[in-house]
Amino acid sequence: MMKRCLLIGIALVFVWTGCIKDETELIPDQQEAQRPQLKDSVWAVSIRAEKETENGGMTKGLAIGTGDSEANTTVLQSIWKANEPVEVYLDGTHIGTLTATPDATDAHQATLSGTVTTTGITPGTTKLTLLTPRQDWDYTGQVGRLLLQDDPNHPRESNRSIEKKYHYTLAENVLVTAASNGTLTTDKASFANQQSIYRLSFRFQHNGAGDKFLITARRIWIAAAGGGLVQTQAWDGSSVTGTIEVLLDNASEKPFFVALRNDNTTTAEDLRFKVMDSEGITYFGTKNIPAEYKPNGTFVSMKNATLTGRLELALQKETVTEVL
Repeated sequence: MMKRCLLIGIALVFVWTGCIKDETELIPDQQEAQRPQLKDSVWAVSIRAEKETENGGMTKGLAIGTGDSEANTTVLQSIWKANEPVEVYLDGTHIGTLTATPDATDAHQATLSGTVTTTGITPGTTKLTLLTPRQDWDYTGQVGRLLLQDDPNHPRESNRSIEKKYHYTLAENVLVTAASNGTLTTDKASFANQQSIYRLSFRFQHNGAGDKFLITARRIWIAAAGGGLVQTQAWDGSSVTGTIEVLLDNASEKPFFVALRNDNTTTAEDLRFKVMDSEGITYFGTKNIPAEYKPNGTFVSMKNATLTGRLELALQKETVTEVL
């Protein structure tokens, strides 16, 4: 198992208005400078985005280590992908969407651009929040796919990969430091990952003794002993917690991936697994996750996790009467 922190840094933000001042000739320059901002203004935004590259840190985009396969990689690298969305919020209200343009020579860096609509900016007080890749936290509906390329039959918006839908990163309290002449300037913004990524595959050992054999998994249910796995979360911090279900397109013994956000990020805890195989047989078991692997932003590899329980039908003797 490997732990990888997922952080990015955001450089200064420059914004300008697209408003046309029809009465410029009628207002002296000194008075023009004192005019208040419109309450509802559309701003064009360009943000320089960077991320930590040390120790294989990750941003919203994902890539495995060079020359590795998904089954054996020990690194999930961080890169920006063209047109990745970054949602912008002010006081919990969505005010616009920016898109990423990666640098041609270094995909770890990008420019985020687009427009936002605000209802008032106060330098030194106004703080923005940035979230990728969607407007709301939602970890339901996962299918075990890690990268965009892993879901070739579902391109664009219907792509069901973690990279597309479940790898959330958040930058909070991005302070607007200046607003003049239609331009906004902000402090740097640091993005923090909102979940960990688990690589899973399973095998069965009856009651923990004897031979082990691989499980051809089709449907998987994952729950935390403390009940804190997040299914959905709102902007006020409230969340719906419970079991995370993963439905693979095809039953397989190979490792798959799931994004898990746990309310408990500090103490060791058991994860409980229930796995249905290709024939409908259900296996179950637990795996303890040490405290050091609980913080969001961790890559946890659990290949060939051993399950020791299996649901079986008890044999019953019945008398059958044939009627001709």
